[in-house]
Amino acid sequence: MSKLGPVRQLGTHRKLVSRTEQRELGTELKLDAIVVPASRPAQNLQHAITLAQAMHSKLLILCSRRVTPTEVWQLLAQRSFDAAIVVGLPDGYKHELLEFPALASIKDDLPAACSYRITDLSTKRNLGLILARMLGWRRIFFLDDDIRDANPADVQSTVSMLESYPIAGMRVANYPDNSVVCHAHRMTGGEQDVFVTGAALAVDCQQNSGFFPTMYNEDWLFFYDAASAGRLGSSQHQATQLHYNPFADPRRAAWQEFGDVLAEGLYALLELGSALKHATSEYWSYFLDARRRFFDAIDRRSEMAGPDVREQLLRSVAAARECSAEIPPELFGRYVQLWRQDLDSWGQRVAAIRRMPSLDAALQALHLARQPNGRVVDLARPRLAAASEAAPGVPFGISSTWRLFRSG
Repeated sequence: MSKLGPVRQLGTHRKLVSRTEQRELGTELKLDAIVVPASRPAQNLQHAITLAQAMHSKLLILCSRRVTPTEVWQLLAQRSFDAAIVVGLPDGYKHELLEFPALASIKDDLPAACSYRITDLSTKRNLGLILARMLGWRRIFFLDDDIRDANPADVQSTVSMLESYPIAGMRVANYPDNSVVCHAHRMTGGEQDVFVTGAALAVDCQQNSGFFPTMYNEDWLFFYDAASAGRLGSSQHQATQLHYNPFADPRRAAWQEFGDVLAEGLYALLELGSALKHATSEYWSYFLDARRRFFDAIDRRSEMAGPDVREQLLRSVAAARECSAEIPPELFGRYVQLWRQDLDSWGQRVAAIRRMPSLDAALQALHLARQPNGRVVDLARPRLAAASEAAPGVPFGISSTWRLFRSG
């Protein structure tokens, strides 16, 4: 036991969030835009389009990997939805606003397994935050393209929590949003909850200046300061994630290990009532011991998993254990220090972002451009005041839509 108290990996962090049933929601706040970091085929955007239509919100779709802007515009045309910004990210896209030099300096010190997957999810989410500032959006809702069943009323309830919190999220409990080893923990009989997730997250861009690091559990670091201040909201509404086999490739578990340990360790520290300054090498030594006990417990209970997945499950846990053993405790302490350095720098950069006169100007400043094959409306222009306060869930007529969204 450390001097802070018993250090262990916890199955839930629910007491670190504030829930809607604990307070009366006063006002239905207007949602400015739904931001989708899209990487799957365009048909996976159907749910986001439906939500944007129902909530009269703009829709920012950031495309890469298996989806192209052309395919997205075809889908938008089929759905008769033109209140969208479609941005294609070039391979290897970089921008000075998205540089985090302190964390970049530690990249080569991580185990090789941490480089197994190359993802641009953090880049897209950070771009969403930047574009929101440039276009004058205050409230945005991040929605991953594998999320389903987030109905407009539940999203509205979550967004309205921004009256009191800088960030508020939903829970993805079916199919659960967990790491590979946490899936293994649940499947072998362990008590495993789900937490607020960046996959369905409302953000007040005037109150928050966090960023998403390029790592697994990047969303937990994004809202860490809100959680530590007791200002992370959870509407308790649930959404569904597309089902996948978490144990299909053991390298997935190894790739997640550093980010999973870091996030679980930081939030376990919050549960102990301790500040970030206590995330020392000594603390991480204790937490890595707790992580090994966590693996041991899964192995002991492995017979509770179905025979069809047991072997894959054990291979995944073994891969995570092997990666964990390669990480010295002091590396987590260094990461935290470097993350906070980049967080300070990011806050200064975000504060200096000015409102752009148009969408074209915003995209040009980011070294991006309008995508062809679609009519892009100028969503940076002020909207009619009366229309901006329209009650969500009531469709606009054709004339109202024209007045709101015409490009001049």
